[in-house]
Amino acid sequence: MPYYRQKFPVITSIVVAFSFTMFACNSRVEPSDNQITEINNLTMSPEMHDSLAADQMMKIKKIYNTFSEVNPSTLEETISNFKRDQNPDNEINLWLHMATTYENFISTRPSKLDLDKKKEVFKLILIRSMMPSDEAKAQAELKLLNSNEINEILGSYDTAPKPILVEKK
Repeated sequence: MPYYRQKFPVITSIVVAFSFTMFACNSRVEPSDNQITEINNLTMSPEMHDSLAADQMMKIKKIYNTFSEVNPSTLEETISNFKRDQNPDNEINLWLHMATTYENFISTRPSKLDLDKKKEVFKLILIRSMMPSDEAKAQAELKLLNSNEINEILGSYDTAPKPILVEKK
């Protein structure tokens, strides 16, 4: 099955991209054939799990709390979205690493970042989770983060990219 990834041209697509990235597909794999497709052409997979374990729920709540300011999904939607993944533990661990990277960057700023800049931080980390740093930097189209901040964020995200596998129907 071909691999698709979405280019994120504007900050407002973050919410859609977040939902798609986290939940639209059944799994993540290394790409063999990279392609870009429009999010509007994709549909979410059905829930694959009736319930999640207590430790998974605790981790999902941490992820939700970390990104709630930059993502308007409700906790219930977030939980439902993790139920859509074939292997929720892998996806939860990926998102926990993203949350740690986000929190570490935000907490080390001498003054509070405004919401738009926080959205860019999230956007960069989200894109980096799917592709190498150089590609993420090019795709993100950042306007508020300076090159030192970008390099700091990318340098602290050391997990291999996990592109999204999209099943064609």
